[in-house]
Amino acid sequence: MADIIMPANMENFDRLMDFIQIEAENVGFDKKLVNKIRLACEEIIINVINYAYPDKEGDIEIKCNSNKNGSGFFIKIIDWGAPFNPLSKPEPDINAPADEREIGGLGIFLVRKVIDKFDYIREGNNNILTLFKYFS
Repeated sequence: MADIIMPANMENFDRLMDFIQIEAENVGFDKKLVNKIRLACEEIIINVINYAYPDKEGDIEIKCNSNKNGSGFFIKIIDWGAPFNPLSKPEPDINAPADEREIGGLGIFLVRKVIDKFDYIREGNNNILTLFKYFS
């Protein structure tokens, strides 16, 4: 399993994204799918950077690996910030006129469209988001 932990700030954003991209390439995803995975992870990581630690600084940890049976690739994004379950938010009405839509929610909508399985748990003081993409 590949793992990286860094302060959750924009100075480390590119390094975190490059880590995910390299790991997705290493397991054999094509460039188009790697870019989709990267885009989905960008949404989550930017949310962690912007909202997980409102009154303090904190870290973000990313773990990447193939699952045990070899059917896919998972990415765990962990922070020790404020509890937040992105799956608890309703999907945005993408058919509503833009000026009538509620602000927010499109990033998680995108993640759900790109990633095959998306899960959240709060474990102790940790937010743990797990993204899973099948190889086929």
